[in-house]
Amino acid sequence: MAKEINLFEQEIETVYVGENCAPEGNNQKTAPRAPLQHDLFIRQHAKRIVEALLFSSNAPLSFLKIREVVETFQPIKPRVLRELIDELKEDYLSQQRAYRLEEIAEGFVLRTCAEYSHFIDLLHRNKRTEKLSPASTEVLAIIAYRQPIMRADVETIRGVHSGEVLRQLMEKGLVRIVGRDSSLGRPVLYGTTKKFLQVYGLRSLRDLPQVEQLQPPQEKGTEGEDGP
Repeated sequence: MAKEINLFEQEIETVYVGENCAPEGNNQKTAPRAPLQHDLFIRQHAKRIVEALLFSSNAPLSFLKIREVVETFQPIKPRVLRELIDELKEDYLSQQRAYRLEEIAEGFVLRTCAEYSHFIDLLHRNKRTEKLSPASTEVLAIIAYRQPIMRADVETIRGVHSGEVLRQLMEKGLVRIVGRDSSLGRPVLYGTTKKFLQVYGLRSLRDLPQVEQLQPPQEKGTEGEDGP
């Protein structure tokens, strides 16, 4: 009896027709039975589940969340799930789809290719979206590269009061309070959010671009400067 590794959590035994049953003295093995289609079906179905989850979500889905949902159908090894995700990436590239599977904000998301952004803008041209002001971009960049950071340190770097800009960035979900400093008065510390990673297409903070590249592309509208 020969063993082969199942695609998922457990091993199964595959019995070949005629194995250990050949007449004595006959060294020629009989042809093995056609491979079972069950494992292939399970793998393909799990792959379609992953694809359906990605299509239904506008926000990046974490690896753990995808695995949690897939395992309601069938237990799956992390290695195999990663293989399925990579296969989807390759499928979209080889089929020249208008979208790509990208890993950003510590999760996976489907995003349209940049060459089609103009047509998407035409579709949504009546929808107004806010654009960060230079002041907001500056404060966001300082926080992104220096976090966790106190408001006083942000204002020291900029040379102007930044309370209103911080408030606006928090309302947009790009900045959050991440703790308190141990200095006198225990002032709050600011850091960026997962939405920040998502907006700028970053997998993690390690992928931060140059400061001048932080402005999100293809956004319309203006936001007033903050006061002194």
